[in-house]
Amino acid sequence: MSNLTSVKPYKISVVTGIAIVVANMVGTGVFTSLGFQVVDIQSGFALLMLWLVGGVIALCGALCYGELAAAMPRSGGEYHYLSRIYHPALGFLSGWVSATVGFAAPTAAAAMALEKYATSVWPTLPPKWLAVGVVLALAGVHASSSRAGSRLQVVVTLVKVAVLVGFIGVGLVVAVPQPVVFTPQGSPEWQLLLSPAFAVSLIFVSYAYSGWNAAVYLTGEIEQPQRNLPRILLIGTGTVLLLYIGLNFIFLRSTPITSLKGQVEVGFVAATSLFGTAGGRLMGGLIAALLVSTISSMIFAGPRIVQVMGEDLPACGFLLTGAQAAYPCGL
Repeated sequence: MSNLTSVKPYKISVVTGIAIVVANMVGTGVFTSLGFQVVDIQSGFALLMLWLVGGVIALCGALCYGELAAAMPRSGGEYHYLSRIYHPALGFLSGWVSATVGFAAPTAAAAMALEKYATSVWPTLPPKWLAVGVVLALAGVHASSSRAGSRLQVVVTLVKVAVLVGFIGVGLVVAVPQPVVFTPQGSPEWQLLLSPAFAVSLIFVSYAYSGWNAAVYLTGEIEQPQRNLPRILLIGTGTVLLLYIGLNFIFLRSTPITSLKGQVEVGFVAATSLFGTAGGRLMGGLIAALLVSTISSMIFAGPRIVQVMGEDLPACGFLLTGAQAAYPCGL
């Protein structure tokens, strides 16, 4: 037996799985959508309830996917589930949608957002080359081995969480409180939760929470998936829920609603209100850096879909060959 075949495939740990979920969820959504929500909703209570309700919906999805993954512990996500539960044709269509619209397109969008934030801070940077360079560099790390990709993912996600927790903590200390009330003041505020404006805003929030299922695409590579995957999905989604509520509380507490209305770069506006122009520019640079973990998590999880499709479908065998070349022996 050769050394290559005697080496056990690398298994993804619970910590790495949680990092993938958190990094995949926390992208640009939480830093952009509040500006659209406050156009029709000015109640601090209703705005925070938006993020709580969206988080509870995401947790329900995580519970469902945890059960599915425990029953069918194989990588591939919706491709595998729909193929087994309904029909391979439906799984095939879902697999291509996930691989292209679900991962390839968001990877490009996150890279473009990174480019926009970075060039707003450092105008001399070549924007297109920066976005392409980040994607290629991260793809190179993940293609070298699963072990290296896992370590990178954990490090960049820990940095992301530390920066966001630090921003929330500093904001609690230095923010000049705005006249926004975060507790319900009567039935009109409860009625806001049933209004069309709340329902429309919930769509933006749902986009910000997308990615809670990221770990299911690597189910077959996770250590003891029946036991660990539900924990990964729930802990990861719960962590993001707390971060989102904390961030939006600081945004609303530190910045006048009139300054947030219609703004896309809410994080930049809030940081400018908290720390001045220099602080806003610094926050823009930090958001660009934080997007590295989002891009990394998508590059980590996305190829597993086409890998499983290549294993199942002879006509897609070339996809399996490419995946094996990218992840030799799973080391």
